[in-house]
Amino acid sequence: MKTKFSLAIALLLASGAAGCVAIDGGSVEVEWTVFAADGRGVITDCACAEPPIAFVQLKLAGPPENPDQPDPCAGNLSCRFSCGRNDGTTPFFIPPGPYLMSIEPLAADGTPIAGDMVPDPLVGQVTKGLSHDLGAFAIQAPCATRCHGADLTTACGS
Repeated sequence: MKTKFSLAIALLLASGAAGCVAIDGGSVEVEWTVFAADGRGVITDCACAEPPIAFVQLKLAGPPENPDQPDPCAGNLSCRFSCGRNDGTTPFFIPPGPYLMSIEPLAADGTPIAGDMVPDPLVGQVTKGLSHDLGAFAIQAPCATRCHGADLTTACGS
């Protein structure tokens, strides 16, 4: 009797845990740090970049062997993260397969910030049910005048 009760509790707990996260594909995790383009080090507040970086967008382009593959993150807010977080993880919705993975700094209105520099995309493989760790990217941006932008001897920050 005790064994049946324990088994019933275990099945109940397992069924509840399985319903917490929808797994319709894979996930991608990425980290970033914003650095001053003039070489003085880390910009401690994304608002101190010029223009301010509000969001970081994950971009997943088709690999060289399939360049027309659509980007599942295009227009998807699940792939847009607040810059100040310094990291982000998508839900498990990305179709399995290889992608050219990169990030793009965005202004508060969601437009790309063309002047900021990010590393070239990396090829990564998304697998259903797994999270792909893209690693850390460096974003280089000018330091805003309001955050000691004209003083190269001072850290860029508020």
